[in-house]
Amino acid sequence: MKKLVPDPPSLDLSSATTASTPFGTNHMFTVRAGICAEEALLHACQLLRYAEATVSDAVDHLTLNDRSLVSSAGQHIETARALIDAVLDGVGVKRIFTPH
Repeated sequence: MKKLVPDPPSLDLSSATTASTPFGTNHMFTVRAGICAEEALLHACQLLRYAEATVSDAVDHLTLNDRSLVSSAGQHIETARALIDAVLDGVGVKRIFTPH
């Protein structure tokens, strides 16, 4: 039987690096080119973990309507971190910080 959809290309992050990518208001900041992709993903995952903690603390001090909005943002952050974790786990990256 002929396969209709080809397999996606394999993802090998061991030799992948970041590109120089500006971000922020008026592109004030830039991700430096040449950072190991695995390290960049590990750092992004840690930043998302900090954002989750910030949202979790903020929710306790908000009104009901605001709490719903901030909780929604927290769910988006959690999902983004889970996707990064899944990529790292899928390529066998050994992490310093374990997902909780």
